[in-house]
Amino acid sequence: MVDERLRKALLIVLPILIVVTLMGVGLSGMYFKDDVEVGNIFLLISLIGAALLTFLSLLFRKKAKGVTGIVLVFVLAVPVLFYFVNKPTTTSFGAALPDEIISAEVISEMKIYSERGRPFKSVTLENPDERKRILQKPSTMTLVTTDEGLSQHLYSIWIQGDSYEDEVQIIVGQEAIRILGNIDGEDVGGEYEIEGGNRLLQVIENGELDWKEG
Repeated sequence: MVDERLRKALLIVLPILIVVTLMGVGLSGMYFKDDVEVGNIFLLISLIGAALLTFLSLLFRKKAKGVTGIVLVFVLAVPVLFYFVNKPTTTSFGAALPDEIISAEVISEMKIYSERGRPFKSVTLENPDERKRILQKPSTMTLVTTDEGLSQHLYSIWIQGDSYEDEVQIIVGQEAIRILGNIDGEDVGGEYEIEGGNRLLQVIENGELDWKEG
């Protein structure tokens, strides 16, 4: 049997652990995100379920020692499992975008907005070759998934597909980019840190684009 003092301590700590975990997840905004990893949901449910099972076992003194041991092992394993579920993955700019977008085959309209100072400027790319150059020249740029967000927005690329519902936005920072949108009914998106030079930023800033205010 579990020591009585330990049992009483766990009866106090476990409910607090469950509440703090749920509050922490809530404050992170995880409940409102559409792209939450299934593995993270499984870990959260498993951790809370294990804590609740241990609490009930301790409360009713049912095989508490064995259950507590299992839960302690699980709690120690959670950080390792969490790391593998959220392990950053490496891709390229070309692979992060749908093929029909990177090849500029289905683009009906493409604009770039500059957020560097005021007044804001924008440019509409009407030439298909110019669209391809902007998207394909940095296609081999290395990206690493992240959830830290962009610290600075420099440019925003807005791409409209053939269908009214098909659109992609690429937010360009100094060392990271964010991709979001929908193509053929499927979500397109991700936040990435850039390894090496930001070739997309270089293409935008070194290109002879016809910027206009507004």
